[in-house]
Amino acid sequence: MTPDFDALAPHYRWLEAVTFGPLLHRCRTALLPHLAGCRRALVLGDGNGRFLADLLRANPDLTADALDISPGMTALARRRVGGTGRVRFRVADARAADFPRRGYDLIATNFFLDCFTRPELRRLVPRLADALEPGGRWAVGDFRLPDRGWPRLAGRVALAGMYAFFRLATRLPAGRLVDPDPLIRACGLAPGHTDTWLGGFLSARLWVK
Repeated sequence: MTPDFDALAPHYRWLEAVTFGPLLHRCRTALLPHLAGCRRALVLGDGNGRFLADLLRANPDLTADALDISPGMTALARRRVGGTGRVRFRVADARAADFPRRGYDLIATNFFLDCFTRPELRRLVPRLADALEPGGRWAVGDFRLPDRGWPRLAGRVALAGMYAFFRLATRLPAGRLVDPDPLIRACGLAPGHTDTWLGGFLSARLWVK
């Protein structure tokens, strides 16, 4: 099943603002101070391009490949970053896309890995790790199920509602959150800086190869 985010594209920013205010974008951009010096990035599933625009401003020498499955989202991202020649946009499904071996010193997956089932992540994560140069950084901003207490209960309820909505609105194949950390670690990456919000429900984590 291939998800379709085009109908959601014009509404995504206000939906995000209504549900989480500024927190999702804060999660996307929290690691920018730790990404200085990166020169070639692969940005996956950035949607309307808000993170990409901030990344380009923070790293003036960086070029990026920006891949998204949605033509509508990609059109919004193109308009947001303007006519720069620093970005190559690709409309493609990451599950079937080709990535160059050791082609990037930065990979960014913000609210992207949560869109996949466990079998899909088992295939995708090693391919992305293989595209990262030794010493390269992988920035992951995403939802996480808190470890315990009321944040864990609230997280379960919120995730159930979000997955139900996205399955209905976009035909998203995933129906539950899969923790990608063991898969990333198994590919030889080590966790670095981490920021969290909402009792751990939102997490920005830097991995280093």
